[in-house]
Amino acid sequence: MKLAHILIVFFAISLKSNGQEAKGYSDSGIIPLELIKEKIIIPVELNGKMYKFLIDTGGILEISENLQNEFNFKETESTTIVGINRKEIEIKTVNVPEIKLGNWTFKNRKAIVSNLHSKYPYSCFELDGMIGRDFFEKVILQFDNASNTFRITENSNAIKVIKNHRTKLKVSKRGLPNVKLKINDKNEYIEFDSGSGDFYSPKTSDVERKMKNDGLNKILSFYGEFSFGITMDNINHTYRYMQKVERFQIANTTFSNFYSQFSKVSAPRIGAGILKYGKVTLDFKNGWFYYEPYSESQRFKPLKTFGFDIKIEKGMYIVKYILKGSQAEKKGLEPENRILMINDYSTTNISEDCFGYLNGYEFKKKEKIKIKYLNSQGIEKSINLNKKTFE
Repeated sequence: MKLAHILIVFFAISLKSNGQEAKGYSDSGIIPLELIKEKIIIPVELNGKMYKFLIDTGGILEISENLQNEFNFKETESTTIVGINRKEIEIKTVNVPEIKLGNWTFKNRKAIVSNLHSKYPYSCFELDGMIGRDFFEKVILQFDNASNTFRITENSNAIKVIKNHRTKLKVSKRGLPNVKLKINDKNEYIEFDSGSGDFYSPKTSDVERKMKNDGLNKILSFYGEFSFGITMDNINHTYRYMQKVERFQIANTTFSNFYSQFSKVSAPRIGAGILKYGKVTLDFKNGWFYYEPYSESQRFKPLKTFGFDIKIEKGMYIVKYILKGSQAEKKGLEPENRILMINDYSTTNISEDCFGYLNGYEFKKKEKIKIKYLNSQGIEKSINLNKKTFE
């Protein structure tokens, strides 16, 4: 359902839930939610007008340059941001006098101003900003992808939860929610980052340590480029890993035998990918994380890949990363190779392809493909690839 349609449906009814809102508590009421490519997006009101914001429990309040140009909020002391390559940059910071999430009005909020929203592929989400952890102190958040709804409240009785579907939540010194999980029968506290689209990502150094001890069994190694970060740093090629997870228990729900998303350099994490399988409630007031599954049977689709992925740069497909040992690597494909054609489809002179980025490129839906590309010496090559399944 499109955001505009959701807005019409939900704002046509009362935003109070079942008439249960207690006096003295701030409460957003029911807010429409969209989950687009595992990004949690809600409507936010500024000066009586609705805008699209990302919900990021790992971030802070951020507005786009376009929004700042529209409102000309008063500047405050700048903020230093550290990029993924440890590069520090100064970012403009402003004061937002008033911002509304449903029925709840927040006053005088400090926000950074970012041009990330205009950069492809992030621009595909058409976002105006981001709501971050500075809104979540001593509140309860609930994300329900099945009903496309979000709520933030101070009232512990406003949201129904099931106690046997809860696990401990604690807040780190940086203000990030950490959730107690059991991974392969080992208890761990893992950061919940709703700005990440992952279901579960291990830490890169932990996987590399496991590889030294246990070898390459049940670990897939990739080499190339993986992310850009808020500072839009130039990315160095590096290794990331997908690890086979035998058992993953969150509260009272267990997932079995699946491959993780790409490992993270900083720390392991769970993200918005878990919203596809269950309702999530974060109780910052009382220190609980609730996960209520939509189905009793929790199964993932097998991992299928041609052994590489692409980015769009300067009007053409570029190889982003390669699966080590894959058919693609064995036949000579490397990161930064320029792809000229996939099957009968020309992959040059391409504008920013938001439909492909958000919905999955057509070639990924095939079982066999033929690629014509330029190798690192600029020599044209053609190879045939079969999709491989990892279970």
